[in-house]
Amino acid sequence: MSEYIIVSGGKRLKGTVTPIPNKNAILPALCASVLTNETVTYRNVPKTTDVLKILQILQLLGANIDDSNFNNLKISCENIKSYKVNKYLGSLMRTSITLVGPLLHRFGIAEIPLPGGCILGKRSISSHIDALSKAGVKVSFLKNDYVRFKAPKKIKKIYSIWMFEASVTATENLVMYTSGLNSKVTIIDAACEPHVVELCKMMHLMGAKISGLNSNKLVIKGTRNLKKCTFKPDPDFVDIGGFIVAAAITKGRITIKGANIPEIVDGIIESFSKFNISITKSGKDLIVDGNNQIKIDLKKSGFPLAKENLPKFVPRPWPGFPVDLLPVVVTLCCKNNGRVLIQNWMYETGLEFTKLLNKMGAKIEILDSQNIIVKGPVTFKGGKITSLGIIQACKALFLASLADRTTTTLYGVDILKRRYPDLFKIYKKLGADIKVINEDKIH
Repeated sequence: MSEYIIVSGGKRLKGTVTPIPNKNAILPALCASVLTNETVTYRNVPKTTDVLKILQILQLLGANIDDSNFNNLKISCENIKSYKVNKYLGSLMRTSITLVGPLLHRFGIAEIPLPGGCILGKRSISSHIDALSKAGVKVSFLKNDYVRFKAPKKIKKIYSIWMFEASVTATENLVMYTSGLNSKVTIIDAACEPHVVELCKMMHLMGAKISGLNSNKLVIKGTRNLKKCTFKPDPDFVDIGGFIVAAAITKGRITIKGANIPEIVDGIIESFSKFNISITKSGKDLIVDGNNQIKIDLKKSGFPLAKENLPKFVPRPWPGFPVDLLPVVVTLCCKNNGRVLIQNWMYETGLEFTKLLNKMGAKIEILDSQNIIVKGPVTFKGGKITSLGIIQACKALFLASLADRTTTTLYGVDILKRRYPDLFKIYKKLGADIKVINEDKIH
């Protein structure tokens, strides 16, 4: 079903929301069910299109899935027979690569199609090859766009692996594979994003011993006999950041339930507060008051400068500001009183969507594919916009459509369902004027 939306902006968003669970924690956790013959239980799983695809892939591998209740989803891989991931489904999403570690544990071999996902520059699997090869895994590229990973016949008692890139999914693959070895494995320069930490906690529940959580050095003492567990994901910090920006640019007031988890949100709050956004902790919740003028105090905020009167905003690996939140920061900067240099060193095409913001009335100088200068404040003028195939870029355009009294027709919004199954319904409850048009019913 293909949809587009018509947004009448300029409404102050007010109310209470509950952020979705972290998609990037759920997907590899679902893949981790392959590590055991026992039934793994998952709580609070959103019915996103990515979740449904992973479940399809697991079923085709031979898993038995009880999805009658997504708050009590159960997966048994006792009868799994195949180590080869379906080519069509696997090529649609990048997360399919995180089946390598579990399949290696189970069969000693994994065959994965080159993964897809959002169009964000050259996203190779080199980090996975680098990390797993240091654990003795042999990698070969097959003729039909498959990659074969083969575990070593002789497993060492001790591995020390220094990752060339602190890749999230490569770290997750390595953690899942080595959690199933009777070895002591030290991973240096591991990714430490919240979803990586959640996966490590899951491996601990399944029987592995992992120290160094929330840091870039993990020490894993694995076991061949991993067991069942129950997994419940934490709130999605990307969703939380989106609500913060939404409140700020619409002069609204939003209470984000259950979002006050310091190890997840404190750094994000620090960054958004530098834009003069009021964010208050209230018990387990966050309250965002968007009445303040969006501006950066160049003297007192401690904001880094590229040159005089030009603050610089750059995402960094965790615990730095996450790159997935950078697109909505661009929208925020369009309402900031001044100029901001924004850099995206991670993805070569990660700022391409800013051309569409310019079409909506933004004043963004595109220096090159990874550097822009955003000038504000502007009044968005809406129009007919077709989003690129990038989830967070589409989210940035959607938020921009909410800010001012204008009408925006936004096409290509189906991509949002990969992470947000009920996004428009949630924003309507906050007061947004959104009409969802089903194109299939029109023709």
